[in-house]
Amino acid sequence: MILRQADQQSKAKPQSSARTPKLYEYEVTLSYGNPFFILATDSMHAAYSALELSTERDNKLINVRITDEW
Repeated sequence: MILRQADQQSKAKPQSSARTPKLYEYEVTLSYGNPFFILATDSMHAAYSALELSTERDNKLINVRITDEW
């Protein structure tokens, strides 16, 4: 029974609709220290990630900007 389930799973077609989201690089500036870079799918996710990092580091979030925008 277990062998049949594993065999059936190996024959399943991969889902073509599952795509990896594109990541963009953002520069984060905090009140102390050097700027650092994060990857995020969009500016909203970058801002929330930067805010979370600033809270963990006990710093104020100064700026979040995309590094290269075409």
